[in-house]
Amino acid sequence: MIVRRTFLPLLAAASVSWAAFSSEAQAGEFRVGAAQVDITPKEGAPLAGYYQFRAAKGALDPIYSRAVVVEQDGELAAFVVLDLISTTRAMVDSSRKLIAEQHGIPSERVMISATHTHTGPQLIRGSMMDDLTKVNTPPGQEYNGGLPALVSQSVGEAKTKLAAAKASATVGKAEGISFNRRAIGKDGSLIWQPGKLDPRVLKPAGPIDPDLGLLVFEAKESRPAPLAAYVNFAMHPTSIGGGTRISADYPGALCRILSERRGKEMITIFANGCCGNINHNNYMTDTPRQSGVAEANRLGSVLADVAEKSWPDLKALTLRAPRSKSVRVVLPRRSFTEEQIAKARDVVARMATEKLGTVPMAEAFCTLDTVNLKDKPLEAEVQVITFSDELAIVSLPGEIFVELGLAIKAASPYKHTFIAELANGSIGYIPNREAYPQGNYEVVSARCEVGSGEKLVETALSLLKELHGGGS
Repeated sequence: MIVRRTFLPLLAAASVSWAAFSSEAQAGEFRVGAAQVDITPKEGAPLAGYYQFRAAKGALDPIYSRAVVVEQDGELAAFVVLDLISTTRAMVDSSRKLIAEQHGIPSERVMISATHTHTGPQLIRGSMMDDLTKVNTPPGQEYNGGLPALVSQSVGEAKTKLAAAKASATVGKAEGISFNRRAIGKDGSLIWQPGKLDPRVLKPAGPIDPDLGLLVFEAKESRPAPLAAYVNFAMHPTSIGGGTRISADYPGALCRILSERRGKEMITIFANGCCGNINHNNYMTDTPRQSGVAEANRLGSVLADVAEKSWPDLKALTLRAPRSKSVRVVLPRRSFTEEQIAKARDVVARMATEKLGTVPMAEAFCTLDTVNLKDKPLEAEVQVITFSDELAIVSLPGEIFVELGLAIKAASPYKHTFIAELANGSIGYIPNREAYPQGNYEVVSARCEVGSGEKLVETALSLLKELHGGGS
């Protein structure tokens, strides 16, 4: 089942309050504004990641809601990226509602994604994870309740900075930094996150995506720095390695470093690509795996180097008023036997007293959450926003396997197709069809049935083709 939401340009809507600050704008000018708002929680806020309760005890670095707003002929669109582990449907809906009411940007043209840092605050998900992370306690409820206003604030601040701009894009190659964390064993089994030079490993189970997408907005008038840079790359942000201190992980380091190099006035935004099975651990070598602030800074610096090296290759885009298409696809939920359900209940009962490991806990949570929600549609929003016939940004709502992202890029009619995962909500892991029979962590964590990922690819490509060449 598919629900289509197409936003048609309504010139009459130009009467919204943007006119108050556009008196100097010329008809047909393409304008851009960018801003960031601190969303670091107070101490005590429950943290996300790693299937355990952790309360925040300060911050290694701040986390942000970063926003870029684009406008032409009164048509507006906003791209927001949050330094969080994911987005939820409820948070996105609340944020979009505020953005529409306060800043006149329609929900269909607001894309909200997360970097996937594992050292940020937990969001209320309406699942068993809420109980495990204690997110429904007052510190968690306070943070979740106030977040949509901060998201809207970042968009509002970006909108007030709208200035005549030009845009350019390119794709660089980040080699030797990301790796497929699923490996095929010599016995044909699937090994998840193997150790260094694990003797069981034959080869990685799949590819990576080395492409680093770079979209740069510069003011038409001379400025000391670009207005904003939008960076897109696929890799899990797990380099900090847990703990109880807030951090944006390597995406935060990348944003900070690139802005420092290009001018602190520039807002750098990092949108994570399809990294469901991708991390920074090269298990095929004996180089020790690093974690902590130094590793996050190293990864951020390497990616900033790739962006800088790619800068001379930026090519100007032909710009137009932003357009969007959004489709909500209802995906089939996985089904479980009574035996599997009983096993899951046993695992949950033993969690309080035994160390069971990530995979059995993830499988148990997925099983019981799916059973509890079996009568509720598993809805996944696929969105495309474009403002040039040469570039489009796709959003997908989960931890998407890299093979699915590569399939979208390969068949897209656009020269540059960037993909932001964990956007406009999240339904969890979305493996490709071939991964399901292999099993292990991502597959046993998946709420959706086999073939769901390919359905999202098909939907994204349909939207891209409809928008390309002028479709509204």
